[in-house]
Amino acid sequence: MGKKISLGTSITLILIAVAITFTLTMVLSLNYFNEKVSSITERENMYAKFTEIDSLVRLNHDGTIDESALMDAVAKGYLSGINDPYAKYMSPEEYAAYLNSLGTTVAGVGVAVTMDSDGYMLVNKVYDGSTAASAGILAGDLIVKVDDINLTAETFAEAEALLIGDAGTKVTLTVRRNSEDNEMEITRRVINPTTVLTTTFENYHYIRIDSFAEGTPDQFSKAVETAISEGAAALIIDVRSVNGGLVSAAADMIDKFAGSGDILYVEYNGGNSKVLYTSNSRDTVIPVVVLVNENTAGAAEFFAASLRDFDIAKIVGTQTLGMGSLQEIYKLDDGSAIQLTIGKYYLANSGTSWEGTGIIPDHVVTIDYVPDFTDVTFLDPSMDFQLAKAIEVAASSVAAQASADSESSEETSSES
Repeated sequence: MGKKISLGTSITLILIAVAITFTLTMVLSLNYFNEKVSSITERENMYAKFTEIDSLVRLNHDGTIDESALMDAVAKGYLSGINDPYAKYMSPEEYAAYLNSLGTTVAGVGVAVTMDSDGYMLVNKVYDGSTAASAGILAGDLIVKVDDINLTAETFAEAEALLIGDAGTKVTLTVRRNSEDNEMEITRRVINPTTVLTTTFENYHYIRIDSFAEGTPDQFSKAVETAISEGAAALIIDVRSVNGGLVSAAADMIDKFAGSGDILYVEYNGGNSKVLYTSNSRDTVIPVVVLVNENTAGAAEFFAASLRDFDIAKIVGTQTLGMGSLQEIYKLDDGSAIQLTIGKYYLANSGTSWEGTGIIPDHVVTIDYVPDFTDVTFLDPSMDFQLAKAIEVAASSVAAQASADSESSEETSSES
């Protein structure tokens, strides 16, 4: 028979429990309060410093201050100081250009550009049917001025944003070719950019992915189906120097090869994790080789790594850049936006990440130049040693699969 606890003892225990709870609550509340006060104090000091600088500049600066440019610079400076290598600020024009770049249709002049060593726009590609093509702009040309903006490293992003805008509007470009400048007014037009290019090398179908945009999965699916219908022995998929783009587009393309199951999950900064993409079923069975290089990043890395993760592809080239984190973009009230890293990607099959480390190919092959992908039919394996190795690996994969199929067939006959 259990002992009875007296009323006095019960009251004492209750008071002790209340005291402990109260003490813990006070300790936690005090810590929280101290953290808040410290945070507030730090912010006050930061704002006080900025106010002091602002006052001194406005008192002593000889010239007019562009308030909009000043705030853009402040925003960029703030994000550069938070120890997030992918954090960035986008002006309203840059954010609009970013949104347009993700779509299947873009209203623009119809060129793909990168910044050269002088800060000029180097034209890498001119899209068929674009107004840039009609104006005679060629890959290799330099755009040195856009409207009133002279191209430098500092003005590149602002000028690039002007290449895209409402259909029917005009932009003036100063194009340099062979040291001669030519000014031309070009009308922005809606175009449907081709992001997947194909050719063949022997019995192997080569598929070049220029970018992972909304329309890329459909173009890629058609390219794969065409290759199989034409009797391709293997696929060589090239994502060298492809960075940025939509991870969702890459997931759709991986789904064509991977079996049922999870493809990618993210571990958020707070510690929680979530599966982002899954595969339904494997409806394409064919040897695959993926080409990568040191400029392969983001969605392209995920594409290559995931295909290898499912034992679908071999990778040829050089170690990739190592961009495997999730960024979220937050639009601000004035139409600008900021990008912040909120988590890290992991391949669901192996639980590994490529963030910061990149992907080490199965076959490391270096070359001292980046091939011209403007017309993939001109790619030459005798000069492009990475492509030559991909063809060799494709041949080995085809031979290995034929051997495995033969052994399977012999075992089936023996059992019969």
